[in-house]
Amino acid sequence: MCIRDRYWGPSNALNALCQYAEGQLKTRGDTTGFTRVAQIVAGHLIEQKRRMGTAKLASWSFARWIDMAYTAEWLLDHAEGGKLTEEQSAEMMDLIGMLHDQGADWDGWFESFEGDAGGHNVNNAQGLKSSAVWYRYSGNSTMHTLAARRMANLDRLYGLPTGMFNGDEILPSPATRNPSRGIELCGVVEAMWSYNVLFSVHGHVSLADRSERIAYNALPATWASPTGGDMWAHQYLQSVNQVKALKADPHVWTHDGDMAETYGLEPNFGCCTANFNQGWPKFAHMAVYEHPSDNGIAVVLYAPMKVEIGSTGVVVEVETGYPFNDTVVVSVTNPTLDPVPLYLRVPGWADKATINGEEVCNGSMHMAGSVGPKRVNQTFTLDLNPRIRLEEWDNGAVSVHRGVLMYSFPIGPNYTVTGHHFGDATMSNDYSLDSTDPWNFALDEHSLVFEQGVVMRSGMAGWNHTNWPVTIAATGRRVASWGMFLNSAAAPPTSPACQSTAECGAPSQLRLVPHGGTDLRIGEWPLSGL
Repeated sequence: MCIRDRYWGPSNALNALCQYAEGQLKTRGDTTGFTRVAQIVAGHLIEQKRRMGTAKLASWSFARWIDMAYTAEWLLDHAEGGKLTEEQSAEMMDLIGMLHDQGADWDGWFESFEGDAGGHNVNNAQGLKSSAVWYRYSGNSTMHTLAARRMANLDRLYGLPTGMFNGDEILPSPATRNPSRGIELCGVVEAMWSYNVLFSVHGHVSLADRSERIAYNALPATWASPTGGDMWAHQYLQSVNQVKALKADPHVWTHDGDMAETYGLEPNFGCCTANFNQGWPKFAHMAVYEHPSDNGIAVVLYAPMKVEIGSTGVVVEVETGYPFNDTVVVSVTNPTLDPVPLYLRVPGWADKATINGEEVCNGSMHMAGSVGPKRVNQTFTLDLNPRIRLEEWDNGAVSVHRGVLMYSFPIGPNYTVTGHHFGDATMSNDYSLDSTDPWNFALDEHSLVFEQGVVMRSGMAGWNHTNWPVTIAATGRRVASWGMFLNSAAAPPTSPACQSTAECGAPSQLRLVPHGGTDLRIGEWPLSGL
């Protein structure tokens, strides 16, 4: 391998070391270990900078320079705790500039999808955060505008209802939002992290909304097993409309192998096996922030959690069954002598939300109140009050959402074990999935009814195949003309698909479930018009 490509490989380990050091510092007070990690990471990056003088970035390192720059910025943020010298800090600043100058122009790419950055899906998912990383270095306020615009541009050309974009290895050319095309699991976890980094710098609530949407829909939808509820088998590519997961030859995707949609240990390629594990930890790591202007606390991503703010000892506890329940209870204990403002994210879709019974503006970081000095468990209740909504896609097709969750029609799979790698018969297997169940339904727009199932409690697996915590009842009608194309579901027919009752079958009662709990599914449908 050319030495210019080797810069990228170690950067994942450096980032992991940084997170490890933070964890050790916060849970064990390990200042010595923190300083040691900071010096190791700084030493590596300084040596990389020296080599980049003659061996410039190329290939993966050319495309993924943003992650290396992010790590250098982490060192600068923790220079005091890591005891970086002024000379080392200056080296980090110089390195960030070199990385930008030698790397791909992501800020230009996301404006027109032309240039040197290229269409590789994971590179794009990592490149998303370039505006945040570069703004912190350059102070160029244009980056704030570019951050929101790149998400809109991806959605317009390649977007998917899960919050992701089509990229079955490469962004499709010509551009398409066909829900049977795929996105790679590595792209999913990288996009989750990138959107959180974007929010942490630019502060647009829509960016945090997007990370949560991907985390609670696309990420869990990439795992499957006959019993559900585990992560032994994943896909390389997932699609929104996925009616089979077999060896597909021919196939609708254009750059990956015929096993790319099967489930297993490492279908198509092993990168996702190594990479998907970062998704949840990085998501959790960016759930709560300190607010810089007033020393307040901002709760941005919702899940059950307990967080202690290292600088003050303030404790934030979140009790919720979210995303399967609609209420989030945040309790704050403030041991300091100063009041602590609390900010809660009100998602863009939560247009009827209240905090402690008072209506609040959706799409905002709402100041819920101030926690007084020496207060214990001051409580704030966020009621999200979501409604069912339909989001429109190409040719009038729709996806079904309520709150952050997307709801899809689960197709009953027949599992065939095609390989076994580890453990007992339920553990590390490769699977092909087929089905004879009908799937080609058009949706009656006004038939949707939300149904609350079991109430989520600690330890329950919300994306399992049984005891669904939430479902939506719907009426669908078979569309005989909607069939298969290249071993996948063809693109949804134009809506309305049933301009007369003769064009579609009799009404059928369907149950839609959280998209993340499906292994075969239809997530984007035509409307029947009836």
